[in-house]
Amino acid sequence: MLTAITRSPYLNILSGLILLITAASETLATLGETFTDTQVGAHHGLLVFALVHVIREIPELLHGFKELKEGEDELRKDTSSP
Repeated sequence: MLTAITRSPYLNILSGLILLITAASETLATLGETFTDTQVGAHHGLLVFALVHVIREIPELLHGFKELKEGEDELRKDTSSP
């Protein structure tokens, strides 16, 4: 059961989006300071990690959308035939 939860594309995309939003918020808040001090913080690494995490889940989401569309087409075909 734990494996199913950890491999859930919904959990992966949700955690990636949360990381992306929080890291982007922190990065934007310190944007002016970063250019003058040229310091790299943990939020910069989290931003990159979150981007990779979200991008990695996009093919899984697209595959799911494709399967939903195919299932919908199949249902329409079955209901329209006598």
